[in-house]
Amino acid sequence: MTAVALSRYRPAPVLRIEIRRSVVLWAVPLLVALFYFDSFRTAAGFPPVWTVRSSVITSHMVADFGPFAAGLAAWVASREGRRKTGDLVATTVRPAWARQASALGATLFWLILTFLVGVAAVYIDTALNATWGSPPLWPVAVGVIEVVTFAVIGFTAGALFPGRFTAPLAAIGTFLLAEIGFHAALQVKPNGSTYGLLSTATAVPLTDDGVFYRVAPDLAITQVMFMGGITVALLGVLALAPVFRLSYRGLLSAVSRVGRWLFVVGVALLAAGVAAAATGFALAGTAKMGVSGWDIPALHDAASDQPIPYAPDCAGTSFKVCVHPAFSAYLAAANAELQPVVAETVGLPGTPVRAEQVASGDGLLDSQGMRFAGVPKAGVSGTPPVYYYTSDDSLSPLWAIQAGVGTGFQQDFLTAFIAGPPRVGPGPDAAVLPPTAAQQAVITALMTAVGSPAPQFGEDTTNGQPTAGATPTQIAAAAQRFAS
Repeated sequence: MTAVALSRYRPAPVLRIEIRRSVVLWAVPLLVALFYFDSFRTAAGFPPVWTVRSSVITSHMVADFGPFAAGLAAWVASREGRRKTGDLVATTVRPAWARQASALGATLFWLILTFLVGVAAVYIDTALNATWGSPPLWPVAVGVIEVVTFAVIGFTAGALFPGRFTAPLAAIGTFLLAEIGFHAALQVKPNGSTYGLLSTATAVPLTDDGVFYRVAPDLAITQVMFMGGITVALLGVLALAPVFRLSYRGLLSAVSRVGRWLFVVGVALLAAGVAAAATGFALAGTAKMGVSGWDIPALHDAASDQPIPYAPDCAGTSFKVCVHPAFSAYLAAANAELQPVVAETVGLPGTPVRAEQVASGDGLLDSQGMRFAGVPKAGVSGTPPVYYYTSDDSLSPLWAIQAGVGTGFQQDFLTAFIAGPPRVGPGPDAAVLPPTAAQQAVITALMTAVGSPAPQFGEDTTNGQPTAGATPTQIAAAAQRFAS
């Protein structure tokens, strides 16, 4: 090789080599299959509402990608110690932090790329079916930062404790951590639970969440701050790894090996990460349930509590059934379900003139047991009377009506018209009581008259004990007499 050829020769960047030879490539087919059979199919089974379908990003997708991210990153970080090549690579011109940065960067490149491809698949499928709204970006940011956090946790464990069992232990540990967070999130009360709120693996939101009111980004900002702080702190730990491996007497020599600037950067990253994580933890402890989701006073914008203006989609002539544009796909089914029972009540005093969908938040209570201010109340009210219903609180939700599952939508309408507001029983349980026996007989007769199956009512209880009254057989006989 001539001197000219040597002068033109440039070795490929280490990061490019790491990306081309990353071990994550071997796991991509498994991640894609896991995403399709779990996250994608779950999202496709939800109503085509952006907020509902995007919830799989921070729950199912993170649960699928997180343990793999931690395990693969730990395997990459521990390869030098696992293969006993630490002394050999120590003589190379590249410092240890540069090698680790390249290996971690390549691992994150493929993990984030695969994750974003999955997000794109979910959002494209939603865009083809949704009739209102736009793709939310905060769930994507939270999901990406959580996958990065899992990967950095695994990478730090592999760098500090290299071995054959580090990778599987990191994957199992992060999986258990995610499961603990999931169960904590399911038990979050109206006044909030700090660890449960910081966990992104929450339950499926209400069907109309983010439809009538904007979803406040307060909690998402706090989660990004908390997990981002953990990530930055662990990067500082990686920079200071040579210091942690030596005794106190070798501290000065360790600092010399690390380099003064790198030592300062490591300390700064560690301090900044701990501060950010602690701030996020403290902010999550102040969260309160509001109209638009979890409100954190230090981050909340009052504009999020204002309802989103919209023009409802309606069907019918004398009696109109109206839905939010996001649920226009269910309008025909809801109209066909309500018109027959409405025809049985025409001419009676107080018969509703139309049915209108309202926010499901009306069924939620705050920490003082009060309903959210400004949210319309479900039931029959107003002059002229209007039947207000929700997409979640009915016995037969909108998606179930379209699928032909049950006739609870008719029962809800007749119960609101005949029985009025729900009765709440005495005692500490404060259970919602069913209509009286006479009211149940009238509702049963009207549903039977339109060819629907007999409705099912809950048991009338007082302080958790059944209340003496008419039996189902007696109510059915009274319904037959009324119908005749």
